[in-house]
Amino acid sequence: MPRPTCAEIRLDAIQHNLEALRSLLAPGVKVLGVVKADGYGHGAPPVARTLAAGGIDMLGVALVEEGVELREAGVAAPILVMGTIPRDEIPSLVAHDLRPTVCDAEAAREIDGEAARQGSVVQAHLKVDTGMNRLGVRAEAAAETAEAVARLGHLHLEGVYTHFACAEERDQTETRKQLRQFGEVLAALSARKIVPRRVHAANSSALVKVAESHFDMVRPGLALYGVHSHPDEAEKVTLEPALTLRSRVVHLKPVRRGEGVSYGLTWRAERDSLIGVLPIGYGDGYPRALSNRGRVRIGTGDEAGLCPVVGRVCMDATMVDLTDVPGARSGLEAALIEADGASPICAARIAEAVGTISYEILTGLSKRVPRRYV
Repeated sequence: MPRPTCAEIRLDAIQHNLEALRSLLAPGVKVLGVVKADGYGHGAPPVARTLAAGGIDMLGVALVEEGVELREAGVAAPILVMGTIPRDEIPSLVAHDLRPTVCDAEAAREIDGEAARQGSVVQAHLKVDTGMNRLGVRAEAAAETAEAVARLGHLHLEGVYTHFACAEERDQTETRKQLRQFGEVLAALSARKIVPRRVHAANSSALVKVAESHFDMVRPGLALYGVHSHPDEAEKVTLEPALTLRSRVVHLKPVRRGEGVSYGLTWRAERDSLIGVLPIGYGDGYPRALSNRGRVRIGTGDEAGLCPVVGRVCMDATMVDLTDVPGARSGLEAALIEADGASPICAARIAEAVGTISYEILTGLSKRVPRRYV
């Protein structure tokens, strides 16, 4: 029997979101779909295959092992590894035809050497730091680094990119400051007759809100999964959340007035109550911070209603108060995250409730939660 807890993924929603984002782009602008962190918790191989079927131009991952997983799953699309490349992973990167991000000439030379040993030519993207202060060559050194990379025989400089620090904010002052600096870098490259085939900067938020950041390729991540980084983005494009987190009531526990529930007995019944136990907890990625503050939709159709999470969320179990649910019984369906941006238990609202971001809620779903694709 399948586990009663699962994440249901609507692949048609991901297809819809890709097309909705494309509608914001000028003709010829390519799309790199970011599928790192197991496709933001949605399952990287099925998501990547869905995007590839929709004509995605490139895929983005953070780790070499994530790219290898996609290759072994039969994904043939170009894959850019956007994180650092440890030296001992370079042979695997070359063997699986992955595109590395390079931030300095020394790393590029190491990849070039391995490509020569394997008889390959590797397509690389130079990352330029224009203000994020994380990865990337500093803007003032970018042209010199690009020139050194361009001289290599088995590593071809296919692309140049940067990453925005504040694109999701309503105020785009910092984003436009980064754009100006990136434009200066591109001009310096052009002066040295270096013209990359792919230039990209826009993440999901910049794609939606800053048209001048599109260049010839954009890099949507969160938006592909139907979630906006900021509420104002919903005014510009309609997305469909793809993930619903479901479980079922597996046990009913009558609790007398005054008795407590779960570790620490942090919730006590103010009346005789009926508590339902769900077989899902923080070990599955349902946040412990939702203890005594989360809500779960119990039941289906017109009879479904929101019920409060009571007591501390455990590693493997979450308790909800079913006292006011007519006909409460074991087997009732429970929705913990709903694929509806207007729902009070969508990923964005849950993130607000626990003081984090949608990214963490989605990518936090653990591998032990089965994914079901519809």
